[in-house]
Amino acid sequence: MSLPVCMTVSGIDSLKVLRQNLGIVRGFSPMTTGARRAYKRSLGNYALAGRVELYKTSAEHEGVEGRKQHGFPPQEEVAL
Repeated sequence: MSLPVCMTVSGIDSLKVLRQNLGIVRGFSPMTTGARRAYKRSLGNYALAGRVELYKTSAEHEGVEGRKQHGFPPQEEVAL
């Protein structure tokens, strides 16, 4: 929430979670620019490798249309 956004979506499945979310919002203070830069630098090696977000770096999570778009074979043709 320290970045410019028009909204933040949070699931609320109980009054307890609603109160928790309200507490977070009420106590929120944005990161400073320096803190955001330091945080971004600390995550650089993880972000570049793509190993944490397999949906971005592999066909494993592609749906039918995505597989067609990227020229991947249909899921049923891929050996598991």
